[in-house]
Amino acid sequence: MENFILNVKDEIISSFKQIPSKYFDLYENFTEPLGKGVRTRFAFWLSKALGADLKYAVKIASAAEIVHMASLLHDDCVDSALTRRGNASINFKYGINRAILVGDLVVSIAFKKAKSVSCDLALSLVDCVESMSKGALLEENIKFKIITESDYSEVVDLKTSSLFRWISFSIGAVSGFNDFVMLDKISKNFGLSFQIIDDIIDIEGDENLIGKDSFKDLVEGKINYPVLLGLKDDYVKTRTLGFFEDKKDIVPVYEIRKHLVENKYTDLAREKALNLVLDLKDDILKFKNKDNAIDFFNFIYSMCERKK
Repeated sequence: MENFILNVKDEIISSFKQIPSKYFDLYENFTEPLGKGVRTRFAFWLSKALGADLKYAVKIASAAEIVHMASLLHDDCVDSALTRRGNASINFKYGINRAILVGDLVVSIAFKKAKSVSCDLALSLVDCVESMSKGALLEENIKFKIITESDYSEVVDLKTSSLFRWISFSIGAVSGFNDFVMLDKISKNFGLSFQIIDDIIDIEGDENLIGKDSFKDLVEGKINYPVLLGLKDDYVKTRTLGFFEDKKDIVPVYEIRKHLVENKYTDLAREKALNLVLDLKDDILKFKNKDNAIDFFNFIYSMCERKK
C-alpha cells in the first residue's frame, strides 16, 4: 500500500508542477497533497478487493484527492479558516479571492486526470462535483437553523459520500464489477460514518493533534451529528436556539460542548458510525478476493476508531 500512496502523491505533484508558478505555485504550497490520504487508501483496498488494475486505481485516487483538495480550499474560504493540515490556510496566506481561484484551477486538473482513464470517468466526475457543490450550498442554506436527521444525511450524502461513490463506481467500472447497488451502499454508509467521526473530532479534538481549528461547526451555525442527537435534550436545544439568536455570545456553545461529552452524545454518535460500517460487512465479504475484502473492511472499520 505504501508504494501505491507514493505513486498517487507523485501523480498529483507531477500534475501540479505542470502549472507555471506565474499563475500559482501549486507545488510549493501543496508539498503534502494527500493529508490523511483516506480516499487513496479507500481506492487501494477496494481495488485489491475487486481485482482492479492498480495503474488505473492510481489515476482514480489522484483525481479524487485533487477534487477533495479543491473542496477544502473552498470550504476554508466559506468558513474563514485560519489553518489547514497544521499550516496556514491558503485563504489566510493569500486572500480569499486567490484561494477560490486556486480551488477552481485545482479541480480542473482532477477532470484531466480522470479523462486520462476514460472520458466517461471524467464526465461522471463532473456529476460528482455538481453533487458536492449542491451539498455545500444546502449546508449554507441551513446554517443557524434547527435541522432534521434527513437534512443532515442529505448534506453528507451530497458533500462527502459523492466522492467515495465516484471512486467506487470508477473502480467497479475498470475492474468489471457491475453491482453498483452494492457499491452505492458502501459509499453511502462509509461516507456518513466518516463524516460522523469528523463531527465527533470537531467536538472532542485537540487542535494541535488534528491540524485544524477545533469545535467550529456550531460556532459557524452547523449542526453536526452529536449536536443533532443532543437536540432531543431540552438543555442542548434551548442553548442552541439561544446561540442562533445571538451569535455574538458563544458561551452557550461551550456549555453545549461540555454537555454533549459528559452525557455521552459523542459516544452515541460513534456507535452510529460503527453500526453503519458493520452493516456493510456481509456485502463486502461477497467480493471475489476474500482476503483483500477482509482488508478493505478492516480499513473502513479502522476509520471509526480514529481520533484525528
